[in-house]
Amino acid sequence: MTLETMLFKDDEQIKCMYYEIEEKCIEIITKYCSKSEENNRIFQEFSSNYKTFRPYFDFVICKLGYKLLNPQLEKDKILVGRKNHMFVYKKNEEAYETNFRYGMSDDKTLNLYPMKLDSSTFHDCLIDGNNNHILPSDMVGHVQILQQILNNLLICHKAICEDFLEYSSDIGFFVQRYLPIIRFQADKQGKMVITRCVYRKSNITQKQNDFMNELLDNRLTYPSFLLNVDEIDKYNKTKDYSAQMSFDEYKSYLR
Repeated sequence: MTLETMLFKDDEQIKCMYYEIEEKCIEIITKYCSKSEENNRIFQEFSSNYKTFRPYFDFVICKLGYKLLNPQLEKDKILVGRKNHMFVYKKNEEAYETNFRYGMSDDKTLNLYPMKLDSSTFHDCLIDGNNNHILPSDMVGHVQILQQILNNLLICHKAICEDFLEYSSDIGFFVQRYLPIIRFQADKQGKMVITRCVYRKSNITQKQNDFMNELLDNRLTYPSFLLNVDEIDKYNKTKDYSAQMSFDEYKSYLR
């Protein structure tokens, strides 16, 4: 892993540290918008749906066509924008495409809407601090969207980048250090629906806490299915996490 990265397009190369990426994106967009009123209008229209995350990185990669070296601190890979998605390639092998991709992080693409106590609508997703559902319609499960949210943190926070270099556990647990994200899972067997919530008690919001209590009150979950990451993290001081029986028990509920 490395903190060194580069935004590049044609003959232009902008070298920086990973946590400086958003700052460099803002500089690129400022220059782009200063060239014409039309450019400024295009960016303003693009950014209008960004209520949760900021639009700068997405615009630079997906709309202006820049590429990123070492995405998410991984050496010898390149992030490439294609329409409304970003794909990871091996460095110098642009014909090789990994199965992993990011989407854009505007509220519409994130498929963000309020969670309701309606079991017919439940499926695996993330729940943010305002008790909103997060999961793009073209994604299944949690991993890709957690990677996407992680990148939004890494591109602008030095301390988070340095923390990530040392962190060797579940990526969801890591994101939950900094954001009040709940990983929500729903198992449906006929009319029966049982849900699980993986959360960090130390930073969830009142809205999230109220929602989990409503799940309990309506028997849509059980106390043993409300999994507090704070309890798991105490085992992360050892390198062999699989040796911790309690951690294994928790892992069985995660993707």
